[in-house]
Amino acid sequence: MNNDSIRIGVLGELGVGKSELVHRICHPQAAGPSSVSSWAGPTVDILDFERPDRQGHVWIEFIVIPSETRHPRSRQMVYSIGLDALFLVCDCTVHRSFLRAAEWMEEATTIGGLKDVPIALILGGPTPVDWAPHTALARIIEPLVETYHARVLNLSGYTGNLALEPRQRQLIHDFFEVVVRHKKPSKTL
Repeated sequence: MNNDSIRIGVLGELGVGKSELVHRICHPQAAGPSSVSSWAGPTVDILDFERPDRQGHVWIEFIVIPSETRHPRSRQMVYSIGLDALFLVCDCTVHRSFLRAAEWMEEATTIGGLKDVPIALILGGPTPVDWAPHTALARIIEPLVETYHARVLNLSGYTGNLALEPRQRQLIHDFFEVVVRHKKPSKTL
């Protein structure tokens, strides 16, 4: 993709809401849940992201990588297309999804060659949660953040609403800006 675009790979355990999240980001006015699923293979959706303060726009291409792609070589093919960032989506109510996120972060940064790309650890799931320090959830998340320099985006509750809340959308937009700056550190888009 050209310099006015970024590619974000979206990984997560089966059923955590990867496709639904991307649908809600790319189609904020949609009246209902997404009918898209990544069961058949990687899916792609595109967002025309308007940057703040009249800085123009950036095309964001989301590639939802199905969790059924269990073999690392299958995911490595997706990593090799030039991802600019990763979304690792976890369901806060299913701790196994965090264990898989740790495996995938390790795989993406070592085997996949994505060591220097921004990573967002998406806290998802139908129930809003607060991951205050010293909670069981924080003890799971903090090592991932420290080891992989991931940014935590608490979007929990998004599967229970028809649209992302303004604070959730702002967290996502802030991450997009980080990715844009990371891709072009010496020149503003």
